Amino acid sequence: MDVPGIRQPIVIVLLLIAFFSAISGKPLDGLLMLLVAAGLAWEAARVSSREAAAAPPGGPGSLPQPGLSAAVSAEPAAAPSAQVSRPLRGWQTATATAALVAGGVVYAVIVGSFTRFSWPATMAVVGLATLVVVIGWQGPLHPRPDPGPLPMPGTALWGGVLLAGGLWELAALAQQHPTLSALTDPVLTGHFGRSLALAVWLLIGGYLVRR
Repeated sequence: MDVPGIRQPIVIVLLLIAFFSAISGKPLDGLLMLLVAAGLAWEAARVSSREAAAAPPGGPGSLPQPGLSAAVSAEPAAAPSAQVSRPLRGWQTATATAALVAGGVVYAVIVGSFTRFSWPATMAVVGLATLVVVIGWQGPLHPRPDPGPLPMPGTALWGGVLLAGGLWELAALAQQHPTLSALTDPVLTGHFGRSLALAVWLLIGGYLVRR
């Protein structure tokens, strides 16, 4: 059965991460990556089916209906009340950003105080990630131009890097050599290091959510 979502590069990457995480003794990480990959594949297949059902009878090359472009391109003039409320919206945005930053700092400090791999730390990270995914899944989406097909050399290069990293991690684990996770132990053993890592994780996550 041909599932369009399976062919998405991000889905393939997540499936590889899930596989290597599971065989390296991290079944929870593997399960989470598998769930995210399955969700993205399902969403891509659903969008593809919806676009195919909404396609015009004449196909991609058919002409648009008369008056449609004019109706879409017509933009109402900005009302005076909207112009007046712009400073208020700016103040509200700044306040919301400050609240998110303060909440992120508090979250990083509190969760960073938990012992690594403990249930409180695991549930705090998984719970926040699940909440963000559930909220963000509903949109709104930011429209971006279609970049077209990925260039094959770059795709093959990054795929090779991912595969080499996974094989190196697996070989290091099997031979009792330091793995990437073990190399981060000196940084994550203390409260400050864990809080700093969580803060960086929140910053990266916030950047990805905004995109």
